[in-house]
Amino acid sequence: MMTKILVTGGTGLVGAHLLYSLTKNGAYPIAIKRATSNIQNVKKIFSYYSNDSETLFQQIQWKECDVLDIVKLDLIIKEVTHIYHSAALISFNNKLKDKMIEINATGTANIIDLAIKYDIQKICYVSSIATLGSNHNLPIDESCFWDWTNQSGYAISKHLAEMEIWRGVAEGLNGVIVNPSLIIGPGSWDSGIGTIIKKSKIGSPFYPPGSCGVIDVEDLVQIMVSLMDSTVTNERFIINSEHMSYKNLMSVVAKKFNKKPPYIKLKRWTIKCFIFLDIMWSKLWGKPIELSTDAVKYTTNEIILNSSKINKKIKYNYRNAYESLEKCVSIFEKEKLRT
Repeated sequence: MMTKILVTGGTGLVGAHLLYSLTKNGAYPIAIKRATSNIQNVKKIFSYYSNDSETLFQQIQWKECDVLDIVKLDLIIKEVTHIYHSAALISFNNKLKDKMIEINATGTANIIDLAIKYDIQKICYVSSIATLGSNHNLPIDESCFWDWTNQSGYAISKHLAEMEIWRGVAEGLNGVIVNPSLIIGPGSWDSGIGTIIKKSKIGSPFYPPGSCGVIDVEDLVQIMVSLMDSTVTNERFIINSEHMSYKNLMSVVAKKFNKKPPYIKLKRWTIKCFIFLDIMWSKLWGKPIELSTDAVKYTTNEIILNSSKINKKIKYNYRNAYESLEKCVSIFEKEKLRT
């Protein structure tokens, strides 16, 4: 039986780069999108890497389907053998908690139900390091158990989604979960690294005191493909190449914009004040909240990840994260010059 691949979340940062990797290697994947999704952004991401991006893009078979529409989903999954599930609602605004649980957890449950029904050969789920428990000031690894205390709606929704993957594995599916750190990659400028780039362009003097793990999006998708091509199953893996302080991260971006690097370290109480002002601003102007208590949690702590587990399964030479970040900023600058 020929391999037929389904990619959910194909218009997102990970999904678009995954589709590029798959098509470049000769695959003709099916990708689902919502009615409001912008597939032109995927074509734009393809153009960053290839002069033949239009030909590669035409190898994708787009299907309009929401992960909550189990009837349409049924018709699609019955035709495939492998699933990369990267569709998710990502937000640190807890007002969207119920919506995130619906899309991220219930949507995953639908995919697992149908994967079992049609005896799918393997599934790879893109989760988050937000689902990992603490390790009492030691490096965090895959064995750190989930703790319900003070978790965001996003973290809860991704944890519940992981539980659906494990349910599928318990019922006979082959499956792997990847838990990427902060993903560095061009094309999605309104979230993640894109938000940091846009804010750093302004030239703010402030920086949060914490640090984070980082991974180039191309490294992430290549590891995902390698895992799907391997016999590895019933495992989850932290995907992280190195660690970077927020000061260093923001300084790299600021220098690329010829701005002065940040030099004033924010205190925890200061960040909380910014969050309060953001909430007031959003209520006054009816705009979505950009900051949350998660901002305090993730930007004031020194987050150290132990990603040695994946390196024992797959030998991989990671890209330099600083070079990846500079490349990302260069693409952002070129795009903004054209618009």
